[in-house]
Amino acid sequence: MAHSANLQQRVVRRSRMLPAAVLVLCTVLVGGWFAGPGSAAADPDLPGCTTDVSVPNELTVTCDPGSGVGEHAFIRCRDLLGMPHTHIGATIGADGGWSRATCAPAETGPV
Repeated sequence: MAHSANLQQRVVRRSRMLPAAVLVLCTVLVGGWFAGPGSAAADPDLPGCTTDVSVPNELTVTCDPGSGVGEHAFIRCRDLLGMPHTHIGATIGADGGWSRATCAPAETGPV
C-alpha cells in the first residue's frame, strides 16, 4: 500500500513538470522570434583601430600601438532558438594588437 502511494506521488510530480518545461520552451521561442534578427550596425570605430568582419560569424579588431588600450572585440550572435548571445575577445594592451570574438558553432552573427 505504501509503495503504491509513493509511486503515485512520483507520477504526479513528473506530470506537473512537463507543462512547465513546455511553457519555458515556448517562451524562449516566441521571445527569439519577436526580438527579430537585430541590427548589424557596427559600433563607432576607435581611432587607430580597424574592424574586420570578412570571416563569417567572427569579428576582429586590430589596433596600432597606443590605440585601443583596454578595448576588446565583441560580437552579438543568435542561437538556433533566436536568443541573443554576446561573445567577447581578449583585451587589447598598450602595445596594440588584436582581439577576436567568434560566435559558437550553432550561432550566427553579427546581429
